[in-house]
Amino acid sequence: MTYYRQKLLVLACFFIVLGSFPQSSDAFFGLDDSPLLSYDMETPAAELDKGMELKKETPSGEESLAMQIYLPNGWVRAEFEQEQTLPKAGKGAFEKPRIEQADGDIFRLLVRYSTPPRLQRRSEFRVRSIEINSLISLDNWFVEYLLQMGFSPEGVNKVSTNRLEAQYTLFEYGEPMVTRAVVERSGNKIILAEYLVHQENYQAEKDQQIRSLQKFKLLSPDTSLPVALNTYSFVDIAKFDYPQNWILYSPGIITIERMEASVINIKGMNTDDKKILSNMQLNGRIDVTVVSRFSQTTVQNEMSIIGQALKDKGLLLSDKMDSVPMPQLNEKVENASIAIYHIIPPESELLKINKFSRVMGVQQKLADYEYWIGTLETSGRYYFIRLLTIGRDEDFKSWAENTEVFYVLLGSVAPVNDEVH
Repeated sequence: MTYYRQKLLVLACFFIVLGSFPQSSDAFFGLDDSPLLSYDMETPAAELDKGMELKKETPSGEESLAMQIYLPNGWVRAEFEQEQTLPKAGKGAFEKPRIEQADGDIFRLLVRYSTPPRLQRRSEFRVRSIEINSLISLDNWFVEYLLQMGFSPEGVNKVSTNRLEAQYTLFEYGEPMVTRAVVERSGNKIILAEYLVHQENYQAEKDQQIRSLQKFKLLSPDTSLPVALNTYSFVDIAKFDYPQNWILYSPGIITIERMEASVINIKGMNTDDKKILSNMQLNGRIDVTVVSRFSQTTVQNEMSIIGQALKDKGLLLSDKMDSVPMPQLNEKVENASIAIYHIIPPESELLKINKFSRVMGVQQKLADYEYWIGTLETSGRYYFIRLLTIGRDEDFKSWAENTEVFYVLLGSVAPVNDEVH
């Protein structure tokens, strides 16, 4: 155990073993593989609008949650409980949901309407919100929601980075409810609006369901990020942003020819003493290296240095993965690329075992890792941004949070006096 801790501390300047993995998903689920959401309606939209009425809601007086809802005439507002807990994967969706999750994913029910009493199963429209305390894209939050609920979408449309529409089937008290949904974000809250129709009534109410969700929207959403950002500066040469809930590590600047900094995602503190390493869950890391172009080096040389540093730690890169879109970059960036690899774990059994679990004495095998390398070139410097994260198939939520921070950091890199040497 002592040897392991010493070895891990040596690696910590460049590599942090990710700790205590949550329940892994059976397989990575990409929205790009989902069927396209259908908007086919037999009744013209103008005719549907005549039979619908506008309802404006501002839950708890929060303007950032103000919304417009269009529903068929005669729907009634219902009383409801304020909170619902998000079930784990494999449990019946919203059948008296209970959970023992440590991170406490709690839905707050904002508003609920339903059809008047009738012989058939009543249809329902509800809007819920859930707070998020990390950077995560709307798409990836929805994927994580699907994984936890244990169902697949029947159609998805990614309208924008801040709006997603989908259809899926929920089982409420054993009854199949065809559900159409809109997902939006307002500050640190995800807003989920759902229109539920019993499967037996779906064909008769399908057009109204489609039209209602088309017209639903938040009126004044909060456009700020869920987590505030800090800025780190390499003296007066360059700077980047990182989330306040990540920890900055900088070894100090000895020369402006080569500068280093890291940001670390630490979770799972189970005591008040944050200095106890065995109580930490080390969840992800991004390393930033800035190298002067006047120091007689090249991108190829620097990539060899990065690869050798990994090899010295007993790690190898393998299986270059599919390309990903580039975020919007600073205008001074002349060339940019992102490469993604799987990591081959070290041969040493001591490093394959993660003993830094939230449950003392629990040992878990390290499984799937990814290594992201972003390379930026300006007229004066090379920037190498490297993300080490648990793989998407092993822990999708942590992967989604870590990669979103990578995108934000990469897009925030801003040369100031970049050509100084």
